[in-house]
Amino acid sequence: MSRSSVLLLTVLLSACAHQGIRPCEPTRTLYVVSHGWHSGVVVERADLVRQMPALAPEIGREGYVEIGWGEERFYQARETTVGMALRAVLQSNSSVLQVVPFADSPRRYFAGSEIVEVRTDDAGYSAALAVLAASFKPDLQRLGRSLYGEGWFYRAEGSFHLFRTCNTWVAAVLNKAACSGP
Repeated sequence: MSRSSVLLLTVLLSACAHQGIRPCEPTRTLYVVSHGWHSGVVVERADLVRQMPALAPEIGREGYVEIGWGEERFYQARETTVGMALRAVLQSNSSVLQVVPFADSPRRYFAGSEIVEVRTDDAGYSAALAVLAASFKPDLQRLGRSLYGEGWFYRAEGSFHLFRTCNTWVAAVLNKAACSGP
């Protein structure tokens, strides 16, 4: 099993372990994308814009958007060092969101990454969107360009540290979406 497979499995099991799974008829899909040491969540752009209308000029309304959460300096860096990584996990640091809109299907756009489809119902999907929206600072302060695609980094809520990483953030999103279908 690859390192990214282990990561995604850990995230999914963590999400399921922290909440009693309610029964549902899954009709919606969100995606978890593993980029090796980092993970993000993909939802439909129109749904995120309904939750956060102020994002519409930035991301449009068609296709999908991937959102990842991470430590401010390390996540935005084009080149990283061991020192940056240690600082990111050993200190409590500011966080950012990377928001990348795209038109293609998630599997095609992230063809080189591992993707897990998470099926849920409208209530679970809406709850996951609420977690994503609550992760943005209220003023939607845009920072630099995303590491790939046509996206941006934004200031985020919460501090990044060893016990609160992108994976625990993804698990919190999945906790809200969790349900079991037939």
